[in-house]
Amino acid sequence: MTIYGLSQTSGVERLLQFDRIGAGVLLTISDRVGSVERERLIVAGQDLLATIMDRPAGGVTLDGETPTHGKKRLLDIEVRRNEVLLRARAGSEAGWDVAVGLDDFQDALERVIS
Repeated sequence: MTIYGLSQTSGVERLLQFDRIGAGVLLTISDRVGSVERERLIVAGQDLLATIMDRPAGGVTLDGETPTHGKKRLLDIEVRRNEVLLRARAGSEAGWDVAVGLDDFQDALERVIS
């Protein structure tokens, strides 16, 4: 499932795609215009769900990995009222970000983990 979002740092319209991979969720961030893929990472579906349900202040960083080479990636995720802010990165690099609606995020996540 794909949902629409917006980069908080650049203002670029982005797409966030959800796919199930085993017990994990493959998240793909791409630019809406030109369909340029920016990031792909796999994170544990239950960790994503727990973060959305608990909504810890200041957000959390989840461990992930690339789908092809298994390289470590990080996903910063924060829920602010009705918005979910995500930033996928490796270590201290800036990475790629997208902000999406909370309801859309929950619907997409439920579809791929159920």
